[in-house]
Amino acid sequence: MIRPHVVDASTTWTAIASVTMKRQEDRAGASSTLSGGAMGDAINAKDWTGHALGTIEKWPLSLRTALGICLGFPAPSCIVWGERRSQLYNDAYSQVSGIRHADALGVDFAHTWVHAWSAMHACFERAARGEPARLESQQVSFERDGGSEPAAVMFSFVPVADDSGGIGGVLVTLLESGSAELRDELRRSKAALEQHGHVISHDFRAPLRMLEQMSKILVADHAEHLPPRATNLLNHVASGASKLASRAEVLTRFDVLSEHPLHRQQVDVTAMTGKIIAELSAAAPDRQVEVVVEELPEVQADFELLRLVWHNLLANAFKFTRPVAQPRIAVSGKRQGHHIVYSIKDNGVGFDPKYARRLFGLFQRMHTEDEFEGLGMGLAVARRLVERHGGTIWAEAEKGQGAEFRFTLPA
Repeated sequence: MIRPHVVDASTTWTAIASVTMKRQEDRAGASSTLSGGAMGDAINAKDWTGHALGTIEKWPLSLRTALGICLGFPAPSCIVWGERRSQLYNDAYSQVSGIRHADALGVDFAHTWVHAWSAMHACFERAARGEPARLESQQVSFERDGGSEPAAVMFSFVPVADDSGGIGGVLVTLLESGSAELRDELRRSKAALEQHGHVISHDFRAPLRMLEQMSKILVADHAEHLPPRATNLLNHVASGASKLASRAEVLTRFDVLSEHPLHRQQVDVTAMTGKIIAELSAAAPDRQVEVVVEELPEVQADFELLRLVWHNLLANAFKFTRPVAQPRIAVSGKRQGHHIVYSIKDNGVGFDPKYARRLFGLFQRMHTEDEFEGLGMGLAVARRLVERHGGTIWAEAEKGQGAEFRFTLPA
């Protein structure tokens, strides 16, 4: 029996690092060659024309960076990238029995593990939403010393950030039971990735803000001397720098929330949501939103963090019901076994359910900025905080038919 087990959210990796890769060449754009054993050579030699990933020189830096880490990792590992789950892997992974490695590069990861995909699927989808997961005590075989050698392994599924800060793919690693060296290597790689993520979120903000301000100053002080095209380009530079700086600030806040210690106390959830709804209503006095709140079960939780969860979910409901003539939001909750299930349901614009797995990733948006404001952070924060409390969160919707967000907390 394959049993999914989710690891603590604090082990999330931020796949923005440069390990075993030619970082300087990537930055300069001089070379797109990957280094890393026989599989690195095979990836370089493969004709990627017409593939969903495109040719190597067009691969995003985040993919090439994560793949460089994967190729240098001693344990069997693969990067599974994009909606089509294209797999790229290292030499150790190529020793897994039953995989036709001559044809396996770039194919759907699910097709490679078709016999176990039904059980892997839940863990993979969780990682694709930004939360690491693992499967314990799985039996696989490796081609070693001219024969097939069975082994018990743990499958680790770790989210990999794309260039925009969302989730671009998943790093899948097979760790043999009792392999202390490989587990130590995994921890070291994780620490390196987290350090680079910290640099991205903290050290990039100042130069980006400077770029934004300098562009605005040029336009303001020299507008009469600049041709319209130059003015337009400088405005685009300022806008782009502002967005990137805002995302860096979001990553910093996200890191702080992820490390915030939990101070559990008994929380009157009905009173909490009532105050939040009053605040949101006061912020939009020209709107008439019908909000129905049932009596909600109390819960042991960190007051401030739980309040942020409710605020983000309710603010979303208020926002996405704006185009509706008679907006309505229903809030409910009930005990189910050892958990409490809370629900926020609205009759707003909804979203296409095929994009549901992306919904809780950082900077993931289901609508354009012209339609609705926001950075795509609120749901990612809600997911992280709910799961830190030991709960889960999910959404159901149809485009144009509203949405319902549910989350659980231990009773």
